[in-house]
Amino acid sequence: MITVAEIEQGSDAEKAGLRVGDRIARVNNEEIRDRLDFEFFRSEGYLAVEILRDGESLALEIERDPSRSLGIEPEVMKIKICRNDCVFCFVYQTPKGMRKSLYIKDEDFRYSFLDGHFTTLSNMKPEDWDRVVSQRLSPLYISVHATNHDLRTRLLKNPKLEPILDRLKWLRDQDLRFHTQLVVVPGWNDGEELERSLRELRLFHPWLLSISVVPVGLTRHRHKLTPLEGFSEKDYRDCLEIVQRHEAKAFAETGEHFIYPSDEIYVRAKAPLPPTEFYGRDFNQYQNGVGTLRSLLEDFASELPHLPSSPEGHQVTVLTAPLAHDTLEEILGSLRRERGLESELLVCENVTFGDSVTVTGLLCGRDFATALEQSRGSGPVMLPPNSLNREGRFLDDLAPADLEQRFGRRVLAPRSFRDYFPT
Repeated sequence: MITVAEIEQGSDAEKAGLRVGDRIARVNNEEIRDRLDFEFFRSEGYLAVEILRDGESLALEIERDPSRSLGIEPEVMKIKICRNDCVFCFVYQTPKGMRKSLYIKDEDFRYSFLDGHFTTLSNMKPEDWDRVVSQRLSPLYISVHATNHDLRTRLLKNPKLEPILDRLKWLRDQDLRFHTQLVVVPGWNDGEELERSLRELRLFHPWLLSISVVPVGLTRHRHKLTPLEGFSEKDYRDCLEIVQRHEAKAFAETGEHFIYPSDEIYVRAKAPLPPTEFYGRDFNQYQNGVGTLRSLLEDFASELPHLPSSPEGHQVTVLTAPLAHDTLEEILGSLRRERGLESELLVCENVTFGDSVTVTGLLCGRDFATALEQSRGSGPVMLPPNSLNREGRFLDDLAPADLEQRFGRRVLAPRSFRDYFPT
């Protein structure tokens, strides 16, 4: 049973009489256990919905317009908790005082299918696997890290792990697709082990849709945790060489690109970013830091012809993380030449997690505040949009309004480059 959290005004659901707070028990006579069931069973054109409202059972009918949203936003689904104790777990490296969700070790195949969350598949019950097949939950996003079972057991510190290759074979035999990731830890699953993982994973194509290779993220909050080394410049170059070699072999064999180094690897190895076509139409590992810089450049190229000229005296301050500096510098240079926009680019050191964390998505409000103290501008401030959650708050639970109050400047996360210009 799920609870309705929001109803879209004017939607088919509202017209049928559904209200916020209603509890949906059945759809077309099928029991609704959670959001996944609801998503699965609501696709029909006609929906017979059984609800509980104020303790009373009611029956409603919804005639769906397939071109419109149904208009129901269910309550957040309770998440399944991870049973692993990964040596590189980011939750263990998070300081106090952050957004509460950062301290949740999620490991949920349902969110893997619905929202692209990565899962190790380590807490699945037989009935969960039955559900994967019966509801055709494809694709899933799977954290592999190493195909060597003994090594994976040590990385995840879970002696009860099922061999991942056995489960991937099972998914293949059920004709289910999956994306994978390898978080690489120097001295653990790099070098020959990375070669092995890529070689063995490649064999699952076309059921395997992608492999992302991501360097381990280490913060300065690793007290009493397993000693680990971060990537050196040589590690980035070596990792990129291995991945590109396997990617070239896979492309020669299949005619498809499906092995992706993260943007961080390209930037830190001082290698050029691949062209747009390398990432495919949907940038399917975008949320994992794969193709984000190329996507930003593509968005800019498509918007530039439609942008206005900047009025004299208008200037923006753009905040970013070290990883995106060169890309934004290129974009702002084009805006200055093509549209006369004056700008100030400030690189934000991550004072919260440590200077080894160089991505925009992990910058906090306090990090932006520290950078803004060095600003010489007085115009609007542009933040990376992925530094905010859906509620418009940073990881440390501050909001742009807090920065506006402190610095007396307009602060926004631009939806497009048009927001860089006055309205």
